Amino acid sequence: MHPKIRLSAGLVIVTAASLVGCSSSDTTTEAESTSTAAESTTAEEAAGGPPSGGAMQEITEVDLNTDGSSPGGANTAEVADAANAFLATLDDSVRSEVQYEFSNNLARQTWSNYPATQVPREGVSMDSLTDEQRDAAQTMLQAALSDAGQEQDENIRAADDYLNSLGGDGADGFGSMIDYFVAVYGEPSENEPFMVQFGGHHLARNLTYNGDNVSQTPQFVGSEPPSFEVDGTTVEPVKAESDGMFGALASLTDEQRTSAEITSGTFDDLLMGPGKDTGNFPDAEGLESSTLDETQRAAIMTAIEAYVGDIDDEAAAALMAKYEAELDDTRIGWANATGPTDESSYIRIDGPSVWIEFINTRSRSTPDIHYHSVYRDKTNDYGSSTPS
Repeated sequence: MHPKIRLSAGLVIVTAASLVGCSSSDTTTEAESTSTAAESTTAEEAAGGPPSGGAMQEITEVDLNTDGSSPGGANTAEVADAANAFLATLDDSVRSEVQYEFSNNLARQTWSNYPATQVPREGVSMDSLTDEQRDAAQTMLQAALSDAGQEQDENIRAADDYLNSLGGDGADGFGSMIDYFVAVYGEPSENEPFMVQFGGHHLARNLTYNGDNVSQTPQFVGSEPPSFEVDGTTVEPVKAESDGMFGALASLTDEQRTSAEITSGTFDDLLMGPGKDTGNFPDAEGLESSTLDETQRAAIMTAIEAYVGDIDDEAAAALMAKYEAELDDTRIGWANATGPTDESSYIRIDGPSVWIEFINTRSRSTPDIHYHSVYRDKTNDYGSSTPS
């Protein structure tokens, strides 16, 4: 297996053009970043992290264990069989680029919303595989994901093809094949931990299996633009997540919405996106679900389900039951704006385990906003319960 540790002290620093909070291309000019950073103070900064906007995106190795808090229900044997079948299609040279030691935490944590040209991914790109190998990789992902999860991945990748068709500043160089990479960590097994990793621009799937347990987080989804047409059909890759998050916020009364406002700062992007793997989450803010009626609580669960439902049905159902049991201690919050099409509208769901952020970010390639969203499980990211 390929060790692929880069630079010293377990630190990857990407190019200066790769700034936290950027997009479409997910790039931003230095002047824009400096202006944004000067105007914004975030909970991330208060927690000792880098400021938003102008900070370098750093991916630093964090020691992970394999004893996360999962309610079980994983279809591990099916995914392991499909992963081994994919690996069997590779010759030794390609396999050395695809498969890594499970203990290679730096590689496992190397995911991003940036295109692969700015933040190089581990593994190999889909366009470098043969048709047979690509089909086997897709079969592996189909085993791990629900129908909704598979469709979303296809649509996010289609958004990159659409961006590339626009051409011009911030749109050139994207593609559903060249910008998406696949990697496998460990020896896929029904009993020993392993991980399937897939992602690229606006997509990160980190699927960790350990016996009956599965972790699907960290999970990043995004879309630029939010909606576009392919052969006369409207494609909206992140519609379920957007509808769920804005629907939950819209269910609140005016008084409740005032109580739910996050006042610790102004956010121009996600706080717990790529590189935020220490397990240190911001202090809880927002309105507690215990104060809401059943319709409003159901709206929050619908929003959560849009993310959780991307994995196999049985595991998703078990995880939803866990989050529902924690609902009284789960909060909904917002900052900046509340409109589904407003620039910088930011919504957060924060519970004992679940963490979801959604933001409408600026677009360089289109005249409208586009979406960034991250879902994390505080007790189970990468299958780990206690990052150190």
